Amino acid sequence: MLVLDVINVENIKVGEVSLNEAVFSAPVKPHLLHEVVVMQLNNRRQGTASTKGRSEVSGGGRKPWRQKGTGRARAGSIRSPLWRHGGTVFGPKLRDYSYSVPRAVRKAAMRSALSAKVTEGDLIILDRLALERPSTKAFRKILAALGIKGKVLFVLPDREEQVFLSARNLPGVKVMPARGLNVYDVLLYDKLVLTQDAIPWIQEVWAP
Repeated sequence: MLVLDVINVENIKVGEVSLNEAVFSAPVKPHLLHEVVVMQLNNRRQGTASTKGRSEVSGGGRKPWRQKGTGRARAGSIRSPLWRHGGTVFGPKLRDYSYSVPRAVRKAAMRSALSAKVTEGDLIILDRLALERPSTKAFRKILAALGIKGKVLFVLPDREEQVFLSARNLPGVKVMPARGLNVYDVLLYDKLVLTQDAIPWIQEVWAP
């Protein structure tokens, strides 16, 4: 088993925790990480960009002038793409960019992301993280005590409203419940902080 230190919010060691090596010490597979991150970013796209073709633009039902004898080029509609205010040729239309990869691939990618954090020394285990009331100042003190600089992701067993409200105004800091953990966020943030209570849920869900 993989054993890591457990610290409190004052950065004092208070114990140790055994982690499932199948989840936190798995082979890191960059191609799976890439595949899942691309899927996540595609699924976030709205796909609302849209243009009108010549048949959709209002007007243009009447032929602007007769076919022959005017000396001008033939024209069948003032909404031709060649005309100002005409339709758009091959423009974007409403579409759904989302797709899915197999569950086994998603789980393997998450194990790779978590294992990479362990290997790089960017995983921190807290005994607990709770605040009596929302306080950005108090949360900033916790970050300073832990010696965290840069972007950090906190993962709690459930949504703790006081902690969430305390951290939301701090740049580069994100707090989420364990059920929201995803590959993109794990890779995006420099440090990953897990509370001890969140670990059993993560190991159960993401184990092979």
